[in-house]
Amino acid sequence: MNTAAVDTKRHSYGHILAAAVLEMFPEAKLAIGPSIENGFYYDFDLPRTLIPEDLPLLQKAMKQLIKTGGTFERTEVPIADALAEAKKNKQIYKAELIEDLSAKGEKTVSFYRVDGFVDLCAGPHVESLEELDTKAFKLVSIAGAYWKGSEKNKMLQRIYGIAFDNSEELAEYERFQEEAKKRDHKLIGRQQDLFSFHPEAPGMPFWHEKGMIIWNELEKFGKGIRKNYGFIEIKTPILAKNTLWVQSGHWDHYKDDMFSFNVENETYCLKPMDCPFNIKIYQTMTRSYKDLPIRYTEIGHVHRNEKSGELNGLFRVREITQDDSHIFCREDQIETEISNLIKMTNEFYVGLGIEPMFYLSTRPDDFMGEIKTWDKAEKDLKVALDNMKINYELKEGDGAFYGPKIDVDLRDSMGRNWQV
Repeated sequence: MNTAAVDTKRHSYGHILAAAVLEMFPEAKLAIGPSIENGFYYDFDLPRTLIPEDLPLLQKAMKQLIKTGGTFERTEVPIADALAEAKKNKQIYKAELIEDLSAKGEKTVSFYRVDGFVDLCAGPHVESLEELDTKAFKLVSIAGAYWKGSEKNKMLQRIYGIAFDNSEELAEYERFQEEAKKRDHKLIGRQQDLFSFHPEAPGMPFWHEKGMIIWNELEKFGKGIRKNYGFIEIKTPILAKNTLWVQSGHWDHYKDDMFSFNVENETYCLKPMDCPFNIKIYQTMTRSYKDLPIRYTEIGHVHRNEKSGELNGLFRVREITQDDSHIFCREDQIETEISNLIKMTNEFYVGLGIEPMFYLSTRPDDFMGEIKTWDKAEKDLKVALDNMKINYELKEGDGAFYGPKIDVDLRDSMGRNWQV
């Protein structure tokens, strides 16, 4: 499968979806409609709330539009003219996008026209509607989505679709999804009385007696491995004043994802990660280079203010328990320590019958520190991976704001990848 070609088709289906929605709701305001994994979506501001029964009607309209066999025509329009046209048509979201592009210094914007429907879009699209298979896509769901992903903006209605190169691939995907439903961990968790979720604590799992048996065995297994590699177990508080996060740099980069509240005119935060707390223990006395490496390990309970619409069983939660560790070492010890961490990772997951996949994630655009330090850190991680003959891939720009990292992915029983 040519991934780029399929993404282009998916984006084109999204364009046709917008045309179909405008036919049903001429007063609709269009937002954005990108291609995504396995399909596409488009966000709309509509005069009424969509219902599931609307999807087959829109799907039928899309098929009729595709059968017209028109071609996609791209035109470049001066920013000022495009903005005036968007405002004239009361397409407020397109107007805002054009203003954003103007602020970035763009002089023109691109539009795509097909069968009378015109949409602001960077593209690309297929050349002709004849390239789209009416049996290779399906509208599947409706969801709410804040404009530009911010709760401060209006909630729009998002229509999701799936699309593939041909009808056979669509049928295979739907079969795969039906099989996945049978193995849904949320369903299994209820059936086997392992854990539950409750609206009083969204995104925070409640572990039952049988679930704790599994939990304790995994915790015991992990602790045993870390002890064998010389890690010292510690325990730190679950909250602290935000001054700690200001000092660590997290406050500027991460405060929107933190739970915070005021006590006696000071701001406190539930910790979203353990790093600064481990450092506070390290700072309690003067350390000699002879003391290094010092390896702390903590079963850390952290909380992150994930958006409610992104919560998903145990995959995306607000309360996380991490087998977290931090190592303080000399520069000449880095390669050895990284190598041991890779060995530990393999030992833990291979011991569970799971083959880990490794990635080197490099400096993001939003980083802190000196580039020279970043370059050396990335080199140290690369050397450790190469010397251990680990097969890995690069994730350019996917490092944390404070440093590069080696990411580990696991593949589940359905062949899906998850970063751990």
